[in-house]
Amino acid sequence: MRLSRIAPAGLIAALLAAGAAHAQSNLFGADTLHGQADIRLASGDGERGFLAGGFGKTGRTDNGLSLSDIALEWKPRLGFAASAVVSADYQPQLSPRLDWNEAYLKLKAPPTPLGRIQGRAGLYYPPVSMEHEGVAWSDPDMLSASAINSWIGEEVKVAGVEASLTQTLGDHELTTTGGVFGWNDTAGTLLTFRGWALHGVRAGPHTEFALPPMSAFMTPRQDEDTYPFRELDGRPGYYGRLEWRPPAAVVLNATYYDNGGDRTSVKDGQWSWETRFLNLGARWELSDTVRLQAQAMNGETLMGFRRRGDRWIDVGFRAAYLMVQKRLGEDMLSGRLDAFEVNDRTLQALDNNDETGWAAAVDWRHRLSDHAALVTEALYVTSDRPSRAYGGGAPRQDQALVQSALRLSF
Repeated sequence: MRLSRIAPAGLIAALLAAGAAHAQSNLFGADTLHGQADIRLASGDGERGFLAGGFGKTGRTDNGLSLSDIALEWKPRLGFAASAVVSADYQPQLSPRLDWNEAYLKLKAPPTPLGRIQGRAGLYYPPVSMEHEGVAWSDPDMLSASAINSWIGEEVKVAGVEASLTQTLGDHELTTTGGVFGWNDTAGTLLTFRGWALHGVRAGPHTEFALPPMSAFMTPRQDEDTYPFRELDGRPGYYGRLEWRPPAAVVLNATYYDNGGDRTSVKDGQWSWETRFLNLGARWELSDTVRLQAQAMNGETLMGFRRRGDRWIDVGFRAAYLMVQKRLGEDMLSGRLDAFEVNDRTLQALDNNDETGWAAAVDWRHRLSDHAALVTEALYVTSDRPSRAYGGGAPRQDQALVQSALRLSF
């Protein structure tokens, strides 16, 4: 059966119903429902933001006071072996404003001689980000994620099935994960035509993004909007992940992802892109109060038919960040440096999507109470992108953003 004939919402509902029908459940206990709201005050400069169809690298839509996000997460327990995660986001800067975030069933098997086996199925983000460990796949310590994980949040959400095996080898722990998925055929569209960005946006299954001005070559071929959650070619994608936890306070991981796109399936100006990447991650707890973390990604994305022997789109992309965090009592001080690049490997004379840039961010999370925190961030991004000329802008742009969020949670 072709993937496009299976409705993700129906699949999720069926999985949850099956789990609930065969388990003693704790559906609405005090610890199953969590929420978070961000009220944000922002001041920034630079070009028009990507949420308004520009090339801007931050998630800012306007200066001043605004409601940034309300997230609700429900984590019912369906028995010893089964649980679920269902979350929704209200993000006024997106279209639509209210959408699902994740919805999946989790299963774990009894202990075996091989190790601990568990899995999940439904709508979720693949296991790439090392930053989004908060409520509803949020970053608890920073207002803008790294370039790598901002892209995961906006273009790499799947409907799929995943299984993991965790083995204890002496003082070492090794986890092997594999997944098969669909509904991520358009991944690469925003990264190609806008480039990298740094923000806290989380796209839902119905989210649409307005693309910035495109070249005369691409304008009649690609729709002016992109929808990150689409199944167009009926082909499954896959990913694999390996995580190693040695005796020292270190975590190392590697993830390979391939969406299986056929490059040429198209509907209403939405194309099936062939997108793949390798992501490496590391975390080192230097002490009880200091953490060092890094990720690096290298990949490529291709789309369209051949012209003059070349594909319409054939770009390589890479990004990396290094973050250091210092705990100050109940507060957290975080600093991060990002570098990113998009390398257009074809038809540059007609459609140039090259990009180079870097960013620096400093965040301070101050605890106000058990259910409130104040997070303040200073972010600077500089990038060079020739395609800005398609909208009349200079290729080199700098952006600075200072924002503070009152984060309420329960």
